[in-house]
Amino acid sequence: MRYTIFDAHVDTLMKIAFPEEYLEGNSRTQLDMPRALKSWVTHLVTAICAEANEDPHAAFNRGISMYRDLVPISTIELFLMVEGCQPLVDHNEKNEIIRMLSVASLTWNGRNSLGGGIGTDIGLTEKGKKFAAELDGAGVILDVSHLCDRSRRDILSLGFRTVATHCNCRAVHDFPRNLPDDDIREIAASGGVVGITFVPDFLSDNASLYSIVDHLEHLVEMTDISNAGFGSDFDGVADLPAGMKDCTIWPKILELLDKKGWNSDDIASVAGNNWKRLFLNN
Repeated sequence: MRYTIFDAHVDTLMKIAFPEEYLEGNSRTQLDMPRALKSWVTHLVTAICAEANEDPHAAFNRGISMYRDLVPISTIELFLMVEGCQPLVDHNEKNEIIRMLSVASLTWNGRNSLGGGIGTDIGLTEKGKKFAAELDGAGVILDVSHLCDRSRRDILSLGFRTVATHCNCRAVHDFPRNLPDDDIREIAASGGVVGITFVPDFLSDNASLYSIVDHLEHLVEMTDISNAGFGSDFDGVADLPAGMKDCTIWPKILELLDKKGWNSDDIASVAGNNWKRLFLNN
């Protein structure tokens, strides 16, 4: 059976040098449009992770420009995410860019004026809480994936709709970027979705396709099938789990779910329908 894939997190915008690398294919990135289309991908959340660069503002502007170039000509439907909002807060086109956004994470791994990323232990600042409210009011979905425990607890306490586009389950593998069960339940209660990611360090000590399924099944057990999805983090990580080289792995992952006894409706839900419900009805 052929399914449709909604991948809620890829960093390909930050890896390609020009649009043709995405449109026509290349040998450098883990994802491009030709390979993704052959692998059932129909929707992608494309992240701009500018705070990971030496010149965040230049990287941010380059990512925005690349997104604007690709949206009208991509066969796959693209959604924009900002991963670390400091360059957005400071941008002279802030309001226009917010109107383009579908999802945002207030921080990346470090600290900024809004709060603490996963490499810190601080909560949201008052500025961060106000900016979260501004984003939510504009219809932008708030992503907790890179927030440290304190900042994540703060944003969950504000009552906004939240998601984790690319996180795994701390109960399955104890790693700082993975979510405790209580937080998974709170994200689900807000109407959000958690995207199981393929980053080996977040999966297990010996990451494989089976590790992905382990996290997914725990996630469904903690919440409901409607709160589970995927966010691969293709092109955001150098290494991938054993047996995976790029985005062409999607059919094998869903085949593994079928072999484990998942029914076709549930596979379709986690493959794409849950994220579609959230993003297309936003």
